Amino acid sequence: MSTPIRSSGRRRLQPSSRAGNPIRRAPNSGASASSISSNDSEHFLPMSNIMNNNSSNVQVSPKRSRQHLARNVLAIACLWPLLFLIIPPPTADPAHMAILSAGMSDTMIGVSSDSNSSNKLFKNKFQSIKKRAHDKIDNIRAVTSRRVNLAAKTQFLREEMSTLLRRKDIVGYGPDRPRVAVVVVVPQPSNGNNVGRRAKGGGEGDEESRILKGALDAVQSVFLTTDRNRIFIVTVVMDGRGKVGTFEAKLDDIDAGRTMHRHGGEVHTHDHHHELEGEQKEGEGHYHSEKIHTLYNHEGMGVSASRKEAVHFINVLSRKHEQAGIKSPEEDLILLFLSVDSRLKEFDDDNQTWLDDVTDALILSPSIDENQDISNKFPSVAKKDSKVDTKPTKDGTMQPSNAVSFAVDTSSSDTEGNVEIHSSHVGVTLSFDQKLRPRPSSATGQQLALSNGESYPTPLTQSATALRLRTYNAFPASDEALTSHYSADLELSFNLWMCADGIDVIASSYARVVVDPVILSSSEKDISGPLAARIVSAWMSGHGDDVYADKIIRAVAERSAQDSIIGMTKDHSMSDRKILVDKIKVLNDMLVRISSEAKHSSSFPTGLGQKCRPFSWYAQNVHPQNDFHEEEDLNDAKKRAWMNGPTTKQEGATNENNLPSKPLNKDNMNMAIISKASPVNIKYVDASGGHAEHPHKGATDENGKFGYVHDETFLIKNPPTFEIKDEKDRGVLCKKGDPNYQMLTKKVFVDLPNHEAAEKRAEHGLAKKGRAKIFCLVYTIEKNHHTIPAIKETWGKKCDGFMVASTKTDRELGTVNIPHEGPEEYNNIWQKVRSMWSYVYDNYYEKYDWFHIGGDDLYLIVENLRLYLESEEIQLASNGGQYLPNGSEETQTPLFLGRRFAEGGNMDRIFISGGSGYTMNKATLKTLVVDGLPKCRPHFHTFSEDVMVANCLRQRNILPYDTKDEAGGERYMPFAPGHHLNYHPPANPKDDWYSNYSINCKWGIDHCAAKSVAFHYIKGDLMRRMYAILYHYC
Repeated sequence: MSTPIRSSGRRRLQPSSRAGNPIRRAPNSGASASSISSNDSEHFLPMSNIMNNNSSNVQVSPKRSRQHLARNVLAIACLWPLLFLIIPPPTADPAHMAILSAGMSDTMIGVSSDSNSSNKLFKNKFQSIKKRAHDKIDNIRAVTSRRVNLAAKTQFLREEMSTLLRRKDIVGYGPDRPRVAVVVVVPQPSNGNNVGRRAKGGGEGDEESRILKGALDAVQSVFLTTDRNRIFIVTVVMDGRGKVGTFEAKLDDIDAGRTMHRHGGEVHTHDHHHELEGEQKEGEGHYHSEKIHTLYNHEGMGVSASRKEAVHFINVLSRKHEQAGIKSPEEDLILLFLSVDSRLKEFDDDNQTWLDDVTDALILSPSIDENQDISNKFPSVAKKDSKVDTKPTKDGTMQPSNAVSFAVDTSSSDTEGNVEIHSSHVGVTLSFDQKLRPRPSSATGQQLALSNGESYPTPLTQSATALRLRTYNAFPASDEALTSHYSADLELSFNLWMCADGIDVIASSYARVVVDPVILSSSEKDISGPLAARIVSAWMSGHGDDVYADKIIRAVAERSAQDSIIGMTKDHSMSDRKILVDKIKVLNDMLVRISSEAKHSSSFPTGLGQKCRPFSWYAQNVHPQNDFHEEEDLNDAKKRAWMNGPTTKQEGATNENNLPSKPLNKDNMNMAIISKASPVNIKYVDASGGHAEHPHKGATDENGKFGYVHDETFLIKNPPTFEIKDEKDRGVLCKKGDPNYQMLTKKVFVDLPNHEAAEKRAEHGLAKKGRAKIFCLVYTIEKNHHTIPAIKETWGKKCDGFMVASTKTDRELGTVNIPHEGPEEYNNIWQKVRSMWSYVYDNYYEKYDWFHIGGDDLYLIVENLRLYLESEEIQLASNGGQYLPNGSEETQTPLFLGRRFAEGGNMDRIFISGGSGYTMNKATLKTLVVDGLPKCRPHFHTFSEDVMVANCLRQRNILPYDTKDEAGGERYMPFAPGHHLNYHPPANPKDDWYSNYSINCKWGIDHCAAKSVAFHYIKGDLMRRMYAILYHYC
C-alpha cells in the first residue's frame, strides 16, 4: 500500500488571496497551503500597515491619460465600500476578520496593479485613498460603537462584498468567468528503480530526465498561455518521488515570474530581487501570489490516485477561500488535467486565450434560453437521457457537465535538435479498438455538420482535458488501481460519457496542445491485461453489457498472447502454435478471474448501473465505429492464421501441451524421492476439531482472548522503507573485505532481471499461471521482538503473507501469540511448531501456494526463492515428475524443500535443517497437519522440531528434496555467508558434526549456489548489511 501523499511544505500559498491578485508581504512570510486556517492571519500584513501612509494632498498631473484616470475612478468607486468589512461585530472572531482584511487588501492591490502596472500617479493617488479610508474607518468605529444594530449592518456589507466578488469587471473572474486549477501528474519511469537517480546529471536520452523536463515545459506553458490572474493553482504531483533539487528550483523560477508569463494580454518576465527587499522596480507595478503547489508521493500510487489526491487538495483550498470570503461560492473552478508530454500551444493573439474558449464551452452565457437545444453548439451535451442537470444557476449561467479535450499537434526533432510541429486536421479524435488499445479516429460528417465544424465529440480524452470541478467531484467512478495515464483517461472518458454530458473538441479554438511522443513510455500510453479487466468489470456489467465484456476480455487475452510471439523459441515437444492456443485460454481464464476479484477491492467503483448509462449506449451512440466485429489488421490476421494453422496431427494421444522441456531423469535421485510419495488431494479439510484443544486452539489478541486472526498481508500493504541512516551507518553496512562481503559480491546475488521479467509477464498476462504466492512464518519470543523490525525492513515485506509467531500479540510488529501445549522454552519448540503449523493451515492454507518457516535469525532472499519454486523443475516435481501442471489439478505431489542433513551421518534419517528453514507446498502442509501431527508423538517435548517434522513426513513417504543447483551449490545455508566461504571440513569428516551431517557438499566459495535462497545466524547489523549489499545500496 502506498504512503499517503504529503504536502512538501516548500510551496507557500496565500489562502486569503484570490489567485492572480498579489499580496505584498515580508520575506519568508506566508501560510503553508496544506494547513490553511482562520488562525493563519499573522502571516499577512495587517490592514493598518497597508493604510498607514502619511502621504496626502497628492496633486494629480494633468498629463496623465484620461483612460488611466477613468480606470482609477472606477476602481475607487467600486471598492471603497469593502473597507467597512473590517469592522467586527460584537462577537466577531478577530482571526477571521484579519483574514477578511487581508483578502480585501489583496483585492485592492490586485485591481490597482491590473488597472495600469506602470502608472506612478495612480500609485500615489491610491496611497492617499488608503489614508482617507483609514480615517473613515476610525470614524465609523466610533459611531457604530454607540449603535446596537452593528451586526446587521456588517452582515449587509458582507453581502455587498459577495455581490462585488461576482463582478468580473472588478476582480477579473467570477461565476461566468471562473479561474482554472491545473493538475500535472509526473509519473515514474517505466523502470521505477531509476526514479530521481539520474535527474541531476542524466542526459536527454534518460527517461527520467525526459519526464521531468516535460513536466517543467507543461507547467511553463500554463503560465505562458494563461492570464495569471485566472490561475487558481497549479498542482504538481511527484508520483513515486521525493524532492528533486533542480526541478524544484525551476518550478520556483516559474512561480516567481522569473520566466516568461502572461498578465492579461502582456507576456513578460521580471526579477523579484528588489521586491523581496521591499522595493518596487520602475515599470513593475504588480506582485505575484504563489500559484504552484507540489505534492510528493514517495511510494508511487499511479495516475488515477495521484489525480484524485490533487483534486482533493484543490477542493480544500477552494473551500478555505470561500470561508475566508475571498471566493464566490458560485465560481465553479475549471479543472485542467495536463499530461507531462504535452504543452499548451502558444498563439500571437493578445486578447484571446485557450481559457476563454474553454469557458465558453463549459459555462454557457445567461443569454441562452434554458429550453434551447444546446447540443447544436456542443454536440457532446446529451439531450433527454442526460444523467446531469444543465438548468441555469441562480446567476443565469448554464453549466452542462461536458468536458473539452484539447486538439493535439505533435512535435518531432532531428539529430541536430531542430523541432518541427505537425498540426492535426479538423475532425481527428481518439478512440479504442476491441482490445482497449488507443487508436486515432475521426468525427463523422454528421457530427461536423451539426456545429459547422466548430466542435465535435470524441470518444476518449487526449493529452489535456478541461472540465468543471463540480463535474469531476460528482463522478461515481474513481478507481485508484488505474496506474497509467491511458487507463486513467479511459475511466475519465467513461465517466464523462456514461455519467455526464460527454467530451468535445473545439476545432476553431486556442485549446490545443503540442505532444512530444518520446517523453512517456509505451506502458503509460497503453493498458495492461489486468487493468483492462478492471475497466471491463466496472463499466460492462449489467444492462446486457456482458457480450461486450466477453469479447473484450477474449481480445485482450489474444493480444497479450500474440505479443509474446516475439522472441518465442521452439519448444522441445510442442509447436509454437499450440503454445499460443494454450496461452490464450490461460490468459482468458485469468482475466475473467481478475475481473471478478476486482469487485472486492477497496477503490473499485460500484453501482454504476444505477448511476450511469450502460456501455451498450456508449458503444452504439458514441463509439459506433467499433462494432466489436471489425476486420483485423494485416498483422493480426497473419498471427491468427498462423495460430489456427493446419491441424492434420491427431491430438489427445499424449498430453503434449504439458510436457516439460527437460524431464526428470528416471535415475535422478529427486525422481526417486517424489515417486515414493502419493499424490494428495489439496482441497481444504477442516481439522480444527472446533478449536477446542491444542494444537488447533488458535491465537489470542492483545487481551488474551482466543479467536484472533492475524492480517498476514499487513506488511505488503504498508512496507517499511529501507534507509541508510547516515555516513556512520553506511560505514557499518558497506564495510568491504570481510568474508560475508566477499561471498555476497563474488558469488551470491539476487536474480533481479529474471524476477522483474517474471513480474512483467504476470502483469501483462503472459504467464500460464500467476506468480507463486509465498507465506513466510517466523518464530520468536517477546524478549527478541527487537529483531523483527530488521526482518520487516529487509526480506519480510517481499513475502505475500508474513507472520511472526511469538508469546505476545503486537499488531504493529506482526507478532501473534499462539499458545501451545507445555511451557514456553527451548526444549519445547516441537509443541510450539505444532501449534504454529496448525494455525497457518486453519487460516491461510487456501490463499497460498508455498509455506516457509524459520527463526528470527533467518535471512530469506525471496526473489530467488520464488523463481526456484516457479522453475520447471519444481513445477514438474509437484505434479509427479512427468507433466507440467496446468493449474486445474486437484491433486499434488508433496514437496519438502530445504538444506538436507543426515542425522548422525545416517542416510536413512535425512531431515531438513531448521536454521535456514524449510519450504512446503500445499500437499505437504495438509499431510503434516491433517494426518501427521495428530499421530506423530503429539505430546513429546523437544527442541529438535526439524527432526520431528521430517520423521512425521517420512512415515508418510515424504522425503526431503535435494535442492542443490546444477553446479552442486546449496540453496539453503545453515550459517552466515562468510562462514561458508571459510569453512573446510577436517581430514576425517566425522570429526566435525557439520561435515558429518552434510551430504555431498562442495566447500569454500562453491558451497553456496549463486542464486541462494536462505541463510541462518543473521543477527544484529548483518541483517540490514546483507540487504544493503545484495540490493546495491553500497
